Amino acid sequence: MKLHVLGQPLFNANGDVDSHSAGFKYIIDTLSHIRERIIEQKFFDIAPADFLPVETGEASWSDEIVQNGEYLSGGDFFEGDIDLGGSRVAGVDATIVPDRMPVGTWRKKAGWTIAETAKAANAGNWDPIEGKLKALKKNWDLGIQQLAFLGRPGDAVMTGLVTNSKVTINTTLITESISGMSDAEFQTFVGGLLDAYYVNGNRTAMPDTFAIPASDYLGMGAAASATYPNISKLEYLSNMLKKMTRNDAFEILANAYLDAAMNTGAGVNKNRYILYRRDPDTLSMVIPVDLTMLDPRSVNGFDWEQLAYGQYSGVMVHRPREVLYFDETAGS
Repeated sequence: MKLHVLGQPLFNANGDVDSHSAGFKYIIDTLSHIRERIIEQKFFDIAPADFLPVETGEASWSDEIVQNGEYLSGGDFFEGDIDLGGSRVAGVDATIVPDRMPVGTWRKKAGWTIAETAKAANAGNWDPIEGKLKALKKNWDLGIQQLAFLGRPGDAVMTGLVTNSKVTINTTLITESISGMSDAEFQTFVGGLLDAYYVNGNRTAMPDTFAIPASDYLGMGAAASATYPNISKLEYLSNMLKKMTRNDAFEILANAYLDAAMNTGAGVNKNRYILYRRDPDTLSMVIPVDLTMLDPRSVNGFDWEQLAYGQYSGVMVHRPREVLYFDETAGS
């Protein structure tokens, strides 16, 4: 039987970890040496704040977050010419439109007994309380990570950076992985990337971030072309984007959630590329209440538990035209 931690199967270098081998009680003999160091389980970790603005502490204990957007209208400038005659004076107007995002409230606990901690102390090699509290925090961290990129499962409103329905999807520019493009295909892609974004944004802004599938990113160390063998595709593309946007801080970021294998459960099922502005006026994520650990409590002095809670929300895209998805369409 497989052992599961945080809902995921536990593996070691040899494969599945047998549940019967887990714990601090196992058979040793007089020549066994138990090493003091504990090797901890590793998880796929990626920081949401590296990809979008994350604000913590705003809107605590609210049911939803409302972001107002201001819209201005004024008609044609020349409608104001006074030599057009008549008594009618053209006017301008302004209004606000709300954008709403629900807030979720979360709680979980870690539990232990006096007997469990005493036996572990007797073994002298592992602290089960510390381990369980790590599991509690890791469960929160991985959940926020999933929210930031894929959104809440089955929720069409609480979406993530990769799954927002208001963002336009370009299905014509990238027909295969960038790392797999021929010299001619790569040049066509480079020449059309920023123009596609510029037109999509009504020529009002330029991007500062290009997030791409990790599988493609890892292949972009190859030479840009036979003509330019001394520069990689990644460096060539990065130089172009920095030069054309006049922004030396422009970044190309690898993200595994953009790989089809990682986003299938969220309904994308494609290698997705995202060109966007990493600006709080463009998009943001709010964590109304960050993970909070309560003091451990016991109702009988023997059974103990420690509760943790927090509040979360999805990614709000305030200016959808400043974000553009590119879906790899090869074979679709």
